Amino acid sequence: MRRLNRKKTLSLVKELDAFPKVPESYVETSASGGTVYQDTWMKYEYEVDKDFSSKLRINIDITVAMKCQYVGADVLDLAETMVASADGLVYEPTVFDLSPQQKEWQRMLQLIQSRLQEEHSLQDVIFKSAFKSTSTALPPREDDSSQSPNACRIHGHLYVNKVAGNFHITVG
Repeated sequence: MRRLNRKKTLSLVKELDAFPKVPESYVETSASGGTVYQDTWMKYEYEVDKDFSSKLRINIDITVAMKCQYVGADVLDLAETMVASADGLVYEPTVFDLSPQQKEWQRMLQLIQSRLQEEHSLQDVIFKSAFKSTSTALPPREDDSSQSPNACRIHGHLYVNKVAGNFHITVG
């Protein structure tokens, strides 16, 4: 394969024209020239869910400052239907206090929240960039075997009826 030197490559790119030319008689120049303005926005659309017979999946990730053996979680809806919590929820013993890396993550989130309260125009930019960036979830705890678990992380999902209800975390 023949390689082009830098001057030939540059002239080839300058001569490349992928757009059709407009005849000179159609062009009217002005003193100010042209302006390009780009703006983006978020558009929210809502509609009523007419399928009330199916179940709704609710994801849960809560840490309670109590050992797992003393904690229970359940859902009771207005139809007085108890949702079994054992199927989709995991009770994981953990340490309640954040690790140094997790505290730094929390400090950064608080800083972003305070900036959002001051500069509302940043809201759309941050929301859009959050979807493109890496995970915004709490970083995992660094291994520290000196602390014994003193809390319970309840995480997983529940399927509930599409009616009002209450999620309880109780002793027992």
